[in-house]
Amino acid sequence: MNENLEKRYGFSVAFSMVVGIVIGIGIFFKAGQILIASNMNPKIAISAWVIGGIISILSGLTAAEVGAAIPETGGMIAWIKRIYGERIAFLVGWAQLIIYFPALVALIAYYFAVFTGSFLNVDPSNTIFLGLVAFGAITLLFGINIFTKNIGGKIQTAATIAKIIPLLLITIFGFVFGDNTAGTFYMTEVTKEATSSSTLVLLGLALVPIMFTFDGWIYVGTIAGDLKNVKKDLPKAIVLGLGFIAIFYVALNVALLNVFTAEEIVRVGMLGVATKLFGHFGAKFIFLGIMVSAFGGLNGMIMASTRIPYTLAVEGHLPKKEYFAKIDDKFKQPVNSSVCMYILVTLFLVAMLITGKPDIFGDIPVALFWLFYCLVFLGLFILRKKEPNLERPYKVPLYPVVPILALLGGVSIFVYAAISNPGYMAISVALTLTGLFVYRKN
Repeated sequence: MNENLEKRYGFSVAFSMVVGIVIGIGIFFKAGQILIASNMNPKIAISAWVIGGIISILSGLTAAEVGAAIPETGGMIAWIKRIYGERIAFLVGWAQLIIYFPALVALIAYYFAVFTGSFLNVDPSNTIFLGLVAFGAITLLFGINIFTKNIGGKIQTAATIAKIIPLLLITIFGFVFGDNTAGTFYMTEVTKEATSSSTLVLLGLALVPIMFTFDGWIYVGTIAGDLKNVKKDLPKAIVLGLGFIAIFYVALNVALLNVFTAEEIVRVGMLGVATKLFGHFGAKFIFLGIMVSAFGGLNGMIMASTRIPYTLAVEGHLPKKEYFAKIDDKFKQPVNSSVCMYILVTLFLVAMLITGKPDIFGDIPVALFWLFYCLVFLGLFILRKKEPNLERPYKVPLYPVVPILALLGGVSIFVYAAISNPGYMAISVALTLTGLFVYRKN
C-alpha cells in the first residue's frame, strides 16, 4: 500500500523537518535545566552539549545507512521489522502510537500556548486560555496535514527559516554585546568543590535533558515513502541537519553564558536574557520567534505522527487494519490514521491541563526511545551480515568505528535516563509491553 502515497517532498522539506523537529521548544526551556543538572558548572554543561551533538551526528550517520537501505514509509518501524522481525517492530510502533507522538505533540502544543500567553501578557496559569490555544493549534495543523497535499511541507520549510532568525540574533548579540563581567565560564567556589569529584556523573546527568533537545531527527524516516529522491535526500537531510544543529546549540549556549552567569540564567530564563540584549520590545520579538519555533516543531511532529497508525495497519498487526490503512482518494493521505492520532493527542493535552504537570509527559517517552535507537544502530551490523548484497546508496563512514561509538553513546543515554527517572522508565516499558496483547498475526 506504500505506493499509494504521493511522492511530494524534496530535500528542503526533509532537511527542514530534521531541523524543525529538533529545534523546537527544548532549546528554550532546557538551558537552565542542563545547568542545574551540571551543578551550575558551565564547563560541564558546554562539554555535555558538545558530546550530545557528537552522539547525535554519529547516530545520524549510522541510522542514515539503515534508512537509505530500507526506504519504506514508517521509518524506524520498517527498519526494525526488516532486522528483528514483525513483533519487535510492532512494539516500537505501538510505543510511538500510544506514548511518544501523542505525548510530545501535546507537550509542544501546550508550550506553544504558554509562549503565546507570555507574548500577549496572559497569565500562564490561565488553564482555559492554554487549552483553547493549544487545542486550536493542534486542530489547525492536523487539518492542514490531512486535507491538503503539500501545505504542511511548505509550513515546515517556512517555519524553520523563520525560527532561526531570533535564535541567531540571540547568539550574535550575546557574543557581541554580552557583558558578563564574571566570565563566560564563571563558577562559584561551592560549584568548583562540588563538581571536582563527580564530573562524569554530572556530565551524564546533563546529557539526558540535552538529548531531549536533539530528539526527533530520526522521524524524518517516517515520510520516506513521500520523498521524491529518498536514497539521496534522507541521509543528506539527517547528517547536514544534525551537524548544523550541533554547532548552533553549542554557540547559542556559550552566548547565553556571555550574557549572564549560570545562576542568573537559571533565575531569569530566556526572557530575561532577551530583555537584557534587546530591551522590552525586542524581547517580544524573540518570544514571537519562540512561538514560531514551537509552531514549526508542532507541525513537524504532526507530519510524522499521522503515518504511525497507517504503517502499523499496513503491516497487518493493528486491529481494524483495513480502516487505518485506507488512503483517501481525494487528499492522498491516510485520513483515518491521522484522525486516530489527533484523538490521542487531544487526550494527552487534556491530561496535561488537568494535572498541571505537562513536563512529566515529555520525560516518559524520550528515555525509552534511546533504547530503540540502539536497536537501529546494532541492526546495521546485523543487516550487513545477513544481507551483504542489499543495495546501499549511502554507507556510514569509518565503519565499524562510527556505529560502535553511536551504540555506546545511545546505551549511555539510556542508562543515565533510567538512573535519573526510574519511575518514568518503568511506566514506559509497561505501556510498550501492552502491545503484546494488541498484536495481531497476519
